[in-house]
Amino acid sequence: MSYEKIDKRAFYKEKVALFKEYAEKHPERDLLELYNEWIAEDNIYGIDRHKIWQRARKLRQMEPIIIKEGSEESIRLQAVLDILLEADLKYLHELVEKKYGKKQAATL
Repeated sequence: MSYEKIDKRAFYKEKVALFKEYAEKHPERDLLELYNEWIAEDNIYGIDRHKIWQRARKLRQMEPIIIKEGSEESIRLQAVLDILLEADLKYLHELVEKKYGKKQAATL
């Protein structure tokens, strides 16, 4: 059984062009929602699905989101950032401990 080697860049370019035509028919709808709908019909999975989306998401300009200080979104984002910072610091501390030992890590 022989397989032809597919030029992935040409494949992705073709699929993005097809998706662009599909998306232009529905300018009022969310691009990601449209993409998920379209890709499910096309039976594309895995890394190909991801690679096509990387190119397709640039078809429409995204509107900037303005988050006011003290708003609910601001508070939620700050909480997420605090969690990520804490996890990063914990990981960094573990790396320092592993490299220099517990005594020296405790002084940092």
